[in-house]
Amino acid sequence: MSVIYSAILKRSLVLYLIVVFLSANCQKYDNSKSINKDASSVGLSLNIDSGRVDKYILARMAQSKIPAISIGIVYKGDLIYANAYGKANLEHNIALKPESPFKLASLTKPFTAFAILQLFEKGKIKLDEKASFYLKNLPIKWETITVRQLLSHTSGLADYFQSPDWSWQNSWRLDLSHKEFIAMNEKSPIIFSPGERMQYCNTNYYLLGMIIEVITGKSYNQYLKEEIFEPLGMSHTQIDKSEMLISDRVNGYTLSDKKLLNAEYTSNTWAYSEGGLISTVEDLAKFDKALYSEALLRKETIKEMWSPSKLKNGKEGVIGDNGAGNPNHYGLGWFLSDYKGHKLTLAGGNKPGFTCTYFHFEDKSLSIIILSNLSSSPLYPMAGEIAEMYLNW
Repeated sequence: MSVIYSAILKRSLVLYLIVVFLSANCQKYDNSKSINKDASSVGLSLNIDSGRVDKYILARMAQSKIPAISIGIVYKGDLIYANAYGKANLEHNIALKPESPFKLASLTKPFTAFAILQLFEKGKIKLDEKASFYLKNLPIKWETITVRQLLSHTSGLADYFQSPDWSWQNSWRLDLSHKEFIAMNEKSPIIFSPGERMQYCNTNYYLLGMIIEVITGKSYNQYLKEEIFEPLGMSHTQIDKSEMLISDRVNGYTLSDKKLLNAEYTSNTWAYSEGGLISTVEDLAKFDKALYSEALLRKETIKEMWSPSKLKNGKEGVIGDNGAGNPNHYGLGWFLSDYKGHKLTLAGGNKPGFTCTYFHFEDKSLSIIILSNLSSSPLYPMAGEIAEMYLNW
């Protein structure tokens, strides 16, 4: 039992009652399967008491006032444990279900990268070709940026949040065409020469979505549906559209003065291929399974996707640190770091009303997927601490 969990559980009777309430309203899904018995050889304990995971999550939910969480523990692509806790909608008192889709925010980026790499394997795109070769009428100052530099956040482009016309108060609500999006971001200066540095930038992945559409002649959503979602049976994953009727859609919340509020509306045209997908833990586990095979992408391509991207000077690019003093590298759509000495490939997202985290321990074949419907939920430490339960730490 972790020190953090013990402290939380003993905090007060009020907290205990909140935990009991959440537990009574969660819908449990246990998909234990016969799995490879070599887990112990890599230091894994897969027969963890599910109650231990549940109590930990419920306590953290109560502490952070998270309305709902969906979690999946995946070993070698098999979903060995999943659960849905809390409320998908507080106003209508609707319990979360395993099939309830959450907004993924930037967890969309691995799918965009995956799609680009599929087109690369089919010979329809060259990673080191200029993006302007595929996207005509890009601003002249963008014309030397390559597809790989967009994928690896080494393009030098400014994030659309940095545009002179961006307003945190008003811009979220704007519906912009691709042309309008580019015109707005053209006003930002190039931050650094392409390939010189690495800096996380949502604009990069917006442009990659446009490239997918130009090359395939299909919408971003249609291509992903036909080439990724349907082949993998990801029936609850799609681009989010507020006007569509989506069964069991999860509502998002924010905290203000310790009170839960409905999250601010944000236009789907901003999110698009950088942060516009919705999905479930079960669907994400199916995607995880595909990463162990060559069903949709060759192993050598997946290896490249999960290898640190390099700058023009030959050094590996870095985006901040992992909170423990070690650098965060970036591959193609994924962060690359470590967790207590173990190789960690991860992705996540955060937008008004939603947070998500996807931890993949490559050397352990273990993935921890957590989705929540509260902005800035502390899912990163939660994923790590849950992983420790399975890693015998």
